[in-house]
Amino acid sequence: MKSRIHWGPIALLQVPNLLSGMSNGVVTIAIPWLVLDITDSVAAAGLVVAISALPGILAAPLSGWAVDHFGRRIVSIISDLLSAVSVAAIPIVAFFTELNVAWLIALAMLGAIFDPAGYTARKALIPDVAEASHMSVTRLNGIHEGIFSVGWVIGPLAGSLLIATLG
Repeated sequence: MKSRIHWGPIALLQVPNLLSGMSNGVVTIAIPWLVLDITDSVAAAGLVVAISALPGILAAPLSGWAVDHFGRRIVSIISDLLSAVSVAAIPIVAFFTELNVAWLIALAMLGAIFDPAGYTARKALIPDVAEASHMSVTRLNGIHEGIFSVGWVIGPLAGSLLIATLG
């Protein structure tokens, strides 16, 4: 007899997964647009995107160690919160001081440091969540990737709409 799927544990993993994809998508649109708005330079916008990706590349090899050392759930939670703080800091900085390219680079790099650990930790949680949910790891992995991709579709759209409406 087939066990009934328990969706609660799946939702607890997939909501942060969706939000991570969405926020990364928003930032992918917002950061270059802000740089372009500040500098009127497409080259500067591209350079900021490239520079802000470097910390993620450098942090990725340490992500597995962090997940093994501190635990999947705590690394997922902390890295996603710190990444969110880096994004939330952009309007806060803009409120208190002039938002410039240096601030945008620093905040984008800060967020990029934490993304690989959060992604690695969420992926590492899939087998446990699959077992608790009575779903195959393969099926849950497909759902996980699909939901993250949906976030990457919604995020740039939301970022573009925010820019169009708020300027």
